[in-house]
Amino acid sequence: MPARFIKFSNRHLACGLLLSCAVAQAASPEWESPPISHKDVQAYFDARELYTRVLPPPPAADSATDRDDVAALQARQQASAERREQALADSRWLYDRFAPALGVAALRRDGLPALVQLLNRSLKQVGAPAFAAKAAFPRARPYQRLTGLHVCGKPDPDGTRRTSYPSGHAAYGWTVALVLARVAPERAPQLLARAAEYADSRLVCGMHFPSDIEAGRQLATAVVAQLDGHAEFQRDVERARAELGAAAAPPR
Repeated sequence: MPARFIKFSNRHLACGLLLSCAVAQAASPEWESPPISHKDVQAYFDARELYTRVLPPPPAADSATDRDDVAALQARQQASAERREQALADSRWLYDRFAPALGVAALRRDGLPALVQLLNRSLKQVGAPAFAAKAAFPRARPYQRLTGLHVCGKPDPDGTRRTSYPSGHAAYGWTVALVLARVAPERAPQLLARAAEYADSRLVCGMHFPSDIEAGRQLATAVVAQLDGHAEFQRDVERARAELGAAAAPPR
């Protein structure tokens, strides 16, 4: 397992035990609120090498595409104070940030345990190839290369060893939206729009370039497409759909 992935897992566990970690700029969002450890969650199968078939290398530094990335990032840095606050919240949390798009008050295990378990396993599925790609493509983050950026919160303490490509937040956000769209297809437009906004928050936060965001989307799409052909995933989707329907049904 790559060293970066081990460091991420240990830090994520520590933040699960200490709620105060959630208010710092994390390397990855807390999936659930309140945060807990997800070290025992199992992916559906090993998809770590998927990124080699899905993602091209990131743009070379100072290439035309890289310069376009920088210009687009700097444009998004002009976001309003309200949009920056939303981006900061997006950087900290995941499931609850998608609850309004799903049409529920909160997306938590105490109310929707089967749905949360489905999301947890799906995020483990995308996390392995995402962090394998980060190890293979050591692209510097925007705040490591550029001066004068607005960065949400504080960059994580080991930020000089974090890599920008692909965006883990974007991969997670798109995975959540795509899985939820399979559970509640009637909410797909709202969920996909929220995923795009969630990923865009990484530009507002000065944490990623647009090509990092797009790579996260591509990887999430490929992962969920693989899961569509997996029988256990399909059974979990059906359980989550039934649970969500029962939760939404009016009391008798």
